[in-house]
Amino acid sequence: MICTSRSTEVAVWWMRLGSPSAAAVKQWRACLDPSEQAQADKFYFQDDRSTYVAAHWLVRSALTSVGSLPPANWRFIVEEHGKPKIDRAIGRPKLRFNLSHTRGFVACAVSVGVDVGIDVETLTPSRASLDTAERYFSPSEVAILRGAPPDEQAECFFRLWTLKEAFIKATGEGLSRPLDSFSFSLNPASISFSQGEADDATQWQFIEQRPSPQHVLALAVRKPASCPVTLSVCQVRSPE
Repeated sequence: MICTSRSTEVAVWWMRLGSPSAAAVKQWRACLDPSEQAQADKFYFQDDRSTYVAAHWLVRSALTSVGSLPPANWRFIVEEHGKPKIDRAIGRPKLRFNLSHTRGFVACAVSVGVDVGIDVETLTPSRASLDTAERYFSPSEVAILRGAPPDEQAECFFRLWTLKEAFIKATGEGLSRPLDSFSFSLNPASISFSQGEADDATQWQFIEQRPSPQHVLALAVRKPASCPVTLSVCQVRSPE
C-alpha cells in the first residue's frame, strides 16, 4: 500500500479538572452553542455539568489550534449514530475530532483526513467485574481478563473497555455495533474481527495512554500500519 505522507499527526488534548472556579466554568460555557449549553443543564450534579462544559470547550480549543477559527465559531452536526462532526458550512472538510469525558477528566483528539476515536475512563475496580466482561466482551477478551493477575485485572478491564469504545467511536457506529463482534489483544493493542465482518484489521492503529494514575485512555486511528501515526499531547491545566 502506498502512503501519501510519511506520517499522520493526531493531537490529543486532556485536562484534569480538580475544582475549577465558577468564573472558569462560565468562561468555558460562553464558547458553547445553545444546544451544548442546554445539554449541560440536563446534568443533575454540578461536577457533571462542569465536566461536560469543560470537554466541549477543550475540543473547540483544540480545533482552533489547527483550524484557525475562534473557539465559539465552531459549529457541529450529529451523524446517524450520534457521532458529532464539523458542520460543512465551516469549510474545514478534512478536520476530524472526537471527545470523551469522565467526571473530573476530559480529553479530545483532532486529526486531519483520518477518522479518530478516543475514550477515557476512571480506573474504578468495583466496575471491573467479570460479569460485565462476559456480557460485553468477546470470549478471547474474557480469557485475557481471567488470565491477568488479580491485582492487574481492573487495569486490564479498562484497557479493553477504552479500546473498544475508542474503536466504535472512530467508526461512528457507537453501540449500534455489538461489542463482542470484534476482539482486542494487548501488548501491543491490536484488533481482530468476527468471521463475516467486513472490516480490515490492517487499517487500524491503536494507542494507549495513562494520563494519570487514576485514568486509562485509548485512541483509535483509521490508518494503515504502513503510514505511522505521530502523537502529540497537550495537557491543559485547569484553573482552580
